[in-house]
Amino acid sequence: MCRQNHLLKIVQKIFLALLVLSIIHTPILAEPVAAQEETLPVYIVQSGDTLYDIANQFYTTVDEILAVNGLSNGDSLLIGDRLLIPGLEGMQGTLTTEYIPLGANLRSLSRRTQSDPASLAKLNKFTSQSELFVGRRIALTTSEATQDLQTLPALTPGQSWLEFALLSGQNPWALARLNQLSSPNLALPLDPYFYHSGQEATEVLAIPGIRSMSIDNLPLKQGETYVLKAETAESVSISAELAGNSAVFSPYENGELVAFGGINALQAPGAYPLKITVTTAENITYNFDQWVIIKPGIFQSSIDLIVDPETIDSPEIAEEDARVREIVTKVTPIKQWNGTFKYPIAGSDCVNADFGSRRTYNGSDKLYYHTGIDLGYCEGTDVFAPATGTVAAILPNQLVRGNLLIIDHGLGVYSIYMHLSEILVEVGEVVQPGQRIAILGNTGRSTGPHLHFEIDINGTPVSPWTWFNREFP
Repeated sequence: MCRQNHLLKIVQKIFLALLVLSIIHTPILAEPVAAQEETLPVYIVQSGDTLYDIANQFYTTVDEILAVNGLSNGDSLLIGDRLLIPGLEGMQGTLTTEYIPLGANLRSLSRRTQSDPASLAKLNKFTSQSELFVGRRIALTTSEATQDLQTLPALTPGQSWLEFALLSGQNPWALARLNQLSSPNLALPLDPYFYHSGQEATEVLAIPGIRSMSIDNLPLKQGETYVLKAETAESVSISAELAGNSAVFSPYENGELVAFGGINALQAPGAYPLKITVTTAENITYNFDQWVIIKPGIFQSSIDLIVDPETIDSPEIAEEDARVREIVTKVTPIKQWNGTFKYPIAGSDCVNADFGSRRTYNGSDKLYYHTGIDLGYCEGTDVFAPATGTVAAILPNQLVRGNLLIIDHGLGVYSIYMHLSEILVEVGEVVQPGQRIAILGNTGRSTGPHLHFEIDINGTPVSPWTWFNREFP
């Protein structure tokens, strides 16, 4: 026994000696500057960024950014530089900005970014959930742990978390922890939940039968086009309404549904509910709405035009408007165009009046807005088709619009040609981009020879410039 105790004491002494040596020979490191990255998020400088813009974006000051990064005013800012952002202690990862997507709330955004809801609210200066408008630009943090989070199919009313998780091939308890649920019993139907999928999440809307839904051309503005796209998991029908205008869904590529909508150029800027109704094959209806910001457009100020009084006050005007509206509110479900729309006349510097410009007539106080662009005579009087479409209507001798031509491009998108002197196509004819279709003129309510060119979506005139400059959808 004495021998065993003696051996035990020797082992203890050797262990203590090794411990002391390890302490003596372990260098004491000064805290590196990069260690702050563990407690502050990082922003990667993009093209066009300035320190002032970055400071405003993250509600801090230039001086504070310089101080925390050990920089001075004389240091240059380079694309790709990593800047620590002060005032956000406890948040980690890389800061990015994006528009708030459909279906997002503070819970879903914090789950998707694996951040604390209070920190996310602090980052964006949110004071309530009502500030999460679709189209508002917000700051988020991403990391390797969040880049592959994808939205799960919707948890339906009456479905248990265990069933929901197992049908999705997930461990129910791990899934609950990932989605910041202290108990699976706290899960809410139709609330977005995430799982690691190997693909980056882009939408967070959770509605049965819908894999994903997105809204394009944000932020929405007066006189602009927007597009809703839905990827469906089953046969569903969808309807949508924003600011009093409907967007009609039609089948599109790869089983998607797509709907085009237009914002009236006189729509007051502000927040409006986007109302979406989804009806499944079992005739179960789900309603979803979320506030969307409509921002002001930039339009020319008012001008007063002198025209024939009959073209302002005649009761025939309402009949003409109704006739045209009946045509341009029909949605044919086939998209005919490809790419951007082409300019409808030769030369691009002949704009006499721009889209959305405010105007009055004959000294009246009643305010109108210009529903298209007026293109004068520059390099010829020929009018050309901007995109593939089918001639939907030819209406001669209209009181306001003169000789009128309307082309249907599909999915609720129409191009309209007013004040023509001659029309060179027939109803039902399919026209191709660049095809000569008419001669500009001076018919109807017109102050001189020109082409009034207009694009309507479900009866709402939108800016043609957007269609000249970008592809839809």
